[in-house]
Amino acid sequence: MLKTALVTAGIIFTLLAISHFIRWLYAVEVLVDGKTLPVVAYIFACVFLALLAIWMFFAAKKMKPTLNPIK
Repeated sequence: MLKTALVTAGIIFTLLAISHFIRWLYAVEVLVDGKTLPVVAYIFACVFLALLAIWMFFAAKKMKPTLNPIK
């Protein structure tokens, strides 16, 4: 059960990282309170989310498979 949660979190973080990369690639402007969010924020978010995704996948890989985790 926990392994499934880690893989799911890894997939979600991967999709979010890809979306930030695409936003940076196509130079989409995001306005916050009338001000444009800097490109550095996209790059930082992309790298941060990619690292979180990698962490989740490694943690899931280290988990031992169990048939019935709830007793």
